[in-house]
Amino acid sequence: MTDDTDRGRSAERASELIDRVGGQSASRRAFLGNTAKVGGGALTLSAIGGSAAAHKSDDSHGGDKSGDGMDGDMNGDDEVTDLDVLNYALTLEHLEATYYNEFLSEYSESEVENSSVAKVLTGGGNDRYTVYQKIQQVRDHEEAHVDTLTETIEKLGGEPVEAGEYSFPYESIEEFAALSATIEAVGVSAYAGAAPLIENADLIPPALSIHSVEARHTAYFNVLNTTNPFPDAFDEPRTMEEVLAIASDFIEG
Repeated sequence: MTDDTDRGRSAERASELIDRVGGQSASRRAFLGNTAKVGGGALTLSAIGGSAAAHKSDDSHGGDKSGDGMDGDMNGDDEVTDLDVLNYALTLEHLEATYYNEFLSEYSESEVENSSVAKVLTGGGNDRYTVYQKIQQVRDHEEAHVDTLTETIEKLGGEPVEAGEYSFPYESIEEFAALSATIEAVGVSAYAGAAPLIENADLIPPALSIHSVEARHTAYFNVLNTTNPFPDAFDEPRTMEEVLAIASDFIEG
């Protein structure tokens, strides 16, 4: 396991992130800039804008009016395309997959099962699968999401955003469980906010199928944290800009 210096994050930072509601809404230019930052240096702002412009080149809104490879403004903001939405989702899935892989490489199954978090579910000895195995399954889900989104973006002629370098603010299994519930809840709100922006009807069912799985992840980690797994009748969606503002807190450097 890494020590406090190697991790470079504190429990206070994690608590602040968990308590956060979201950022301020911004234009597509700000959204694309955050996507490029969160997704790593391999996919630049111009690369995302270029693929978006190509995707929209034949639509009624016209071509690039700004000279930067992005579509023209609509009421002051540039229009978000399906490729933008897919790369946005891929950005989040890269982060989540890395998050769980790092945890599983730092903690053994024995350490997880002997933690206070695991005892919430395994105290009665009736659970077929360990908490560690369930976290592995969550990780597998996120990696499957990465693979599917990457393949879809490539089929549509876009350039998939690559994974970046991340740093996650937890220093114990208990803090990991709390942060996991927050990260998964942000993912749920992200898909809820982005799905209505998708124009290609064929992309909506797969997006909603990922959304429902992320919701199950959230409920599971809420149970581990002894909080209500389904506290509200309706979930509030977050805008793309709000989600990426939260995601950017995990970027190193």
